[in-house]
Amino acid sequence: MTRLLLIAASLLVASCASQLPQTPPAGMAGEVAAPQPATGTFWRYSVSDGFTRIPRGTVEYRVSSVSADAVTMNVRVEGQETTELYTRDGNWLRRPATNLQVFDYSPAYRAFDFPLAAGKTWRSKATATDPADGRSFPVVVEGKVLGWEKVRVPAGEFDTLKVRRHVFLDYFEQGVRGQSVILETDWYAPSMNQVVRRETTSQYLRLASLERHYGFVRVDDPSDGDGDPLPRYEQDDWLVYELIAHGGK
Repeated sequence: MTRLLLIAASLLVASCASQLPQTPPAGMAGEVAAPQPATGTFWRYSVSDGFTRIPRGTVEYRVSSVSADAVTMNVRVEGQETTELYTRDGNWLRRPATNLQVFDYSPAYRAFDFPLAAGKTWRSKATATDPADGRSFPVVVEGKVLGWEKVRVPAGEFDTLKVRRHVFLDYFEQGVRGQSVILETDWYAPSMNQVVRRETTSQYLRLASLERHYGFVRVDDPSDGDGDPLPRYEQDDWLVYELIAHGGK
């Protein structure tokens, strides 16, 4: 319960941070329309650890095809390539959840709710299905456009709308782990029709020790060797993505 209260407190602090400007910079529209994806466009990001700032490599997203109802992205991470699917307005159809594996989402995971405008909020529900084993889990996305913020990344300086999402994904492994509580922050640059900075982190409910005895997972009620009782919320990775290059049509 203590861990859950700490999570709730951290989310409240994030929500109560100093308010960003609600009016756009001179010459920019108050509402930002959905992007128009084009085959061949790419965005490359540096990735670093949010706790230590240690570099974690790069990731590149490249639009490989655009159909009437979906956008296919080739994603390259350190020489390995995978495929992700999005709606035409950038919401997720097949993509990894923060600090979890790839899921198919139905309806789409609503990362954005275009047109974007300062102060806009949304709440959506979806089902996340693991294509590896067919198991499905409910996911709730609560999004808000916090306001306008100028940010500098390796690719330059941009006027952005800062978007924050609180996500609750009820993925579980029987007796081992439960719900993930996810915090995602995007800085969306209208001039780029894309996110130029992203931060993602999460905590998950740890139900038992991963140590196994005679084929069983050991459930630690009093503690797990570190003085903290189980179940408890465990901190996952905090990753920071910054745009370093872009191009295409």
